[in-house]
Amino acid sequence: MSREEIVRKIEDFRENGITPFVSRSGRIFMAEYMVSTVIGARRSGKSFRVMQAADEMLRSGSIKSINHICHLDFDNPVLSKMTAEQLIGLPQIFLSITPDTTIKTPLLFIFDEIHVVKDWELAVVELSRNPNWKVIVTGSSSKLLRTDIATQLRGKALSTMLYPLSFSEFLVFKDVDKTKFSTSNSAQIRRCFDEYLKWGSFPLIPKVDSLLKEQVLREYFDTMVLKDVIQRYNISKPRVCIELYYYLLSCVGKPVTILSAFNAIKATGESISRAVVGDWVTYAEDSWLFFTIPVFSDSLKIQERNYKKLYSIDWALAHVNSKSWDGSHSRTLENIIYCHLIRNYHRVNYFATRQNGEVDFIVCDSSGKPVKLVQVCYDIASPETEKRELTPLIAAAKYLGIKDLVVVTLDTEAIRMVDSLVINVVPVWKWLLDDTGTV
Repeated sequence: MSREEIVRKIEDFRENGITPFVSRSGRIFMAEYMVSTVIGARRSGKSFRVMQAADEMLRSGSIKSINHICHLDFDNPVLSKMTAEQLIGLPQIFLSITPDTTIKTPLLFIFDEIHVVKDWELAVVELSRNPNWKVIVTGSSSKLLRTDIATQLRGKALSTMLYPLSFSEFLVFKDVDKTKFSTSNSAQIRRCFDEYLKWGSFPLIPKVDSLLKEQVLREYFDTMVLKDVIQRYNISKPRVCIELYYYLLSCVGKPVTILSAFNAIKATGESISRAVVGDWVTYAEDSWLFFTIPVFSDSLKIQERNYKKLYSIDWALAHVNSKSWDGSHSRTLENIIYCHLIRNYHRVNYFATRQNGEVDFIVCDSSGKPVKLVQVCYDIASPETEKRELTPLIAAAKYLGIKDLVVVTLDTEAIRMVDSLVINVVPVWKWLLDDTGTV
């Protein structure tokens, strides 16, 4: 890649300015001599969130001018050819085309999808050694978080995980006041939840015409699988890999094992080993296509012996791209609750009782102590359904000594008292706005 091409990309950003954005909650963690990494699934809004951070720095004066921001998007075919050596030499190029700047000038370097550059860690660590410079990198691979990241970056990075929109953020995107609960505003919030339930949480989906939403979600899936799995890991049987992911997306909220996934592919007549299926599942999790959560236990052996439950990064992405979605609103609701919990709590599992009952979610605080039990039920109106949902919840609460018990439903709001335990039955839209995950 030539110097002229690099300069042109820098100048393009200066000319275009900060990309318009809708403010997201939370902050990007930053500190001197540290690289800030913003990670998450493709299309979750990482680039826009970084633009929000850049705008905040410009407004505060910590960065004096947009000319003091170097933004490069390595998802661009031209920039993807850049080498680590060229990345290391970038400050000299940037300073040479930016008047009245020196190595003591506060600068901001933003690198989107940086993981496509081999040995990129060397360059960003070198940049971060200047206390006057901030470095933010984004990526759609959890290897930016995991222990197998290059040793040069260990202990030198602060990571911020960005998920698609929470329901609270979705209301901001829809310009709806989430703090007012008048009859008319509550009805508007409820209508927004219906849209959130049907079309998911990716930030651009609310702005897309209804006739195109399904097509966009299919293209999101294709891009995530092609770029973040097939190309990144050189998958030799891409069609079989895609079929596996179609199958797994149909399993949202269901028990999943590597054996069951292997048997599903084997039933199609394809020849593939269980080990390869396991690798492909790991690759998809690394790219945040979906998550698998184990049973609650401090024993790894018990966790490995039991099935896991699967949830997608986005429920609409799952049912649009699944070939066998059964139309279950209950499992969609469960996926929404999982995405809320994983965004706000340190650890999320499911809980299996000794009587073969199940609580959908148990969450722990930062010390690992279980603090909340959440059962999800689309409609709890019938006595039989209520008994089925409350029995394992009560058993788990007594066994673990947990007092915070919630049943999340579509519309029902009530309080149940059972054996001195208080169980809050809450409509999902209200719970998503009230539950802030402070532990």
